[in-house]
Amino acid sequence: MNSHPAVRPDLVEAVRKAQAGERQRVRSLVLADGRRFWMKQVEQLSLRLRVQKGNPEKAFAAERAGLHALADRGLPVAPIAMEGPDYLVMPDVGPTLVMVAGDATRPEADRLAAFAAAGKALAQLHWAGLVHGRPAARDICWDGQAARFIDLERFSLGRRGGFWQAADVVMFVQSCFTQWAEDPRWCDAALAAYAANAPEGAMGRVQRLARQLAPLGWLARGLLRLRPRSRELRAVSLTLARLA
Repeated sequence: MNSHPAVRPDLVEAVRKAQAGERQRVRSLVLADGRRFWMKQVEQLSLRLRVQKGNPEKAFAAERAGLHALADRGLPVAPIAMEGPDYLVMPDVGPTLVMVAGDATRPEADRLAAFAAAGKALAQLHWAGLVHGRPAARDICWDGQAARFIDLERFSLGRRGGFWQAADVVMFVQSCFTQWAEDPRWCDAALAAYAANAPEGAMGRVQRLARQLAPLGWLARGLLRLRPRSRELRAVSLTLARLA
């Protein structure tokens, strides 16, 4: 069991108990003082699911590398409190953007600020020359001050360049329209902040990629006739129309 400097003894004990219990891919650890941590372990998959979802060990290694890479560069990411060969422990860094947007008790200005912070965070990552791999609203958290990335299973230091950064933006917008097809406020706030903070020419590259992907929009509209309830298919056309 590897721990980081000044790790809390009660957290070490909570991790030990979790490892002794039934294995879970993601487990909540709540300490006596109420602080919450999240423990992530390598997912155990059957052969069939490995074929469908890919190698879980590779995805876990990519996430670990991504968390360290972003933290080392001072980028907004959930910090690692403890780690071992097959687990990571991170402090709770607030609700996800999906939870924030769905919380009607929050003022609209606060919810818009969360998405603007997410757009700025993605721009900061791109300024550092990095690519997220699959930024999604469900995998970015907001603590009232900062938006932080929490899931980096598609991260790769070897994936660089404007094309892949543009793909990051397309995937983020797709995730927004999948959740809120009829409400573009949240997506618009994130895009405006990204455009204001992104590297020079970034939005032009996003527009070009969206236009190149236009045939996917036509295909999605056709498939939507067969699967009219598919939020993902509906989001494809909305995403490309918004970005082109």
